[in-house]
Amino acid sequence: MKKRVRILSALGLCFFVCSCTTTITSANKNTATDNSAIFESAEKNLHVPVPAIRTDKDPQVLVHYMPWFQAPPVSDGYGFHWHQGGAKFDPYQVLSNGQLNIASHYYPLTGPYDTRDKNILEYQAALMKVSGIDGVIFDWYGIENALDYKEIQESTLEVIKVLKKAGLKYAICYEDQSIGKMIEAGNFAKEEALDYGKKVFSYMEKNWFHDEAYLKFDKRPVVYTFGPQYFFYKEQWDELFAQCSARPYFITLEGHSEGFADGSYNWFNMNGKKTIPQVVSQLNNFYQRQNDKPFLTATVYSGFHDIYAEAGGKSYGYLNDYEGRTFNLTLDAALKAYPDVIQVATWNDYGEGTIIEPTVQNGYRELEALQKMQKKFDSDFPYSELDLRAPLVLYKLIVAGENEVSGAKRAAARKAMDAILGGDVETYRAVLSKEKIAVDYAVRAVLHEATSETSAAAALYDAAGRKNLALGAPIVANSKIYDFVGSKSADGDVNTYWEGAANKYPNTLQVDLINSIQLDIAVLKLNPQKIWGKRTQLITVEISDNGSDFITLIPEANYEFNPLENSNTVVIRLNAKARYLKFTFTKNTGANAGQLAELEVYAAQ
Repeated sequence: MKKRVRILSALGLCFFVCSCTTTITSANKNTATDNSAIFESAEKNLHVPVPAIRTDKDPQVLVHYMPWFQAPPVSDGYGFHWHQGGAKFDPYQVLSNGQLNIASHYYPLTGPYDTRDKNILEYQAALMKVSGIDGVIFDWYGIENALDYKEIQESTLEVIKVLKKAGLKYAICYEDQSIGKMIEAGNFAKEEALDYGKKVFSYMEKNWFHDEAYLKFDKRPVVYTFGPQYFFYKEQWDELFAQCSARPYFITLEGHSEGFADGSYNWFNMNGKKTIPQVVSQLNNFYQRQNDKPFLTATVYSGFHDIYAEAGGKSYGYLNDYEGRTFNLTLDAALKAYPDVIQVATWNDYGEGTIIEPTVQNGYRELEALQKMQKKFDSDFPYSELDLRAPLVLYKLIVAGENEVSGAKRAAARKAMDAILGGDVETYRAVLSKEKIAVDYAVRAVLHEATSETSAAAALYDAAGRKNLALGAPIVANSKIYDFVGSKSADGDVNTYWEGAANKYPNTLQVDLINSIQLDIAVLKLNPQKIWGKRTQLITVEISDNGSDFITLIPEANYEFNPLENSNTVVIRLNAKARYLKFTFTKNTGANAGQLAELEVYAAQ
């Protein structure tokens, strides 16, 4: 997609009533359905040829990163990319759900941030480390003080500092369209365009291309461009590259200047709503054309859901994420092509809705997939899905005020964060253990500011002192409706909930308790308010130790949730040893799908 660049707590009553009966309507939301047939067909029709000269390898995973966000207190206000310049979005406005009114369908777990904020950048780098991401490809506009390019450049420099501290790589995706934008804005004349382009490459040669952290192939710095969109001719790029001691290995956008580039990378082919068969066709064509290239950058992505129409502009289109299945499909295609680099599009383009950074809506879904891939290539990779939650907990503790968290606790969190960035797994785990920093209440810590030890203890333990094993644990649901995702059933908040796809039984909810353990009970809760009227849900309970082979522990049975008699709480006796629990909902007399506000699981004492 063409990038857009700037030129100049409690839910309401009506929301609860509507959501209980699943009558909410919302444009462009993913209504989860059984799409197995779509993806079975996609997998059959995906034809990625065995590369002619590339070999199977552990590719470097680099995320396409937007360094263009401004937010208080680092900046004086919120930058264009949090509000898109329209009247509808105002990040200073707090919505009824406690979130700020940003221009995006997705909300970062940290809230809107500034890409010059060191604490945010370290949180992001730590996430990359524990998920197996190797670095960043910057969406970059040059060095001139024009439009918002100065701020983007300042952010890029700050991110690079943190990446180098964390031992991560970086590369540049140069937006040569910036030259045309600056000419339009009157910054210089068209006749001076090439001179300004030369300045850009002189800067990169002097400051980045010789850096050990910069991505290289065959001892040449790898340079991407989103296009080209201004310099269209080989002779122009020859002049730009003449500023460099080693000619850059030049990678262009698919379908752009491939006649003289060293290679190309694929991207969203958006022009209206796209289907999975169209995605497969594009992938097949791209990988066929790249078959004989010695170096390949393969782009993977989850979906596309931009905010531009709502912000007063024109939408580029829509690509359903299908609960992560689109991401898995593009990742599978990339791996078949034996790429040198997997480019993830994107880390944080909130305007276009292509984010894999953890959000309220999608949690850690894509990071979990990347972590699993890393473990396949490296059996000694030390981090788990629970560790993915750690950077957020540590970030929250580090930035907490003195009245919320003790200085000692903040210092411990700082030490643990530095250990992740430095690759010191032993120190990281030792600090968490010694300071009793609970990673598995991360979702609650984020959404409800529960960073004090008292709040953490209340979320983690029942009245008998037993630990709630499900809180913050990895949750997999086979479907959802709107934003009611599976992780909301294990966030420590009975006001949030998971709901399956309407009239698409069975709805399943699976929890990974990380270790196989002798279990006592499962506690299933709905919101205890009276507006959540009495309902009966038909539920089956299954168990597994490997996450794939399940056996029925408790056959299908009716469970009554009644706010007046049992506070909408059901207790199921388990008396079994297992790592995975799966709850299958096949009927709900109060709605058209299975519902669960909070799942608690306790081990036998």
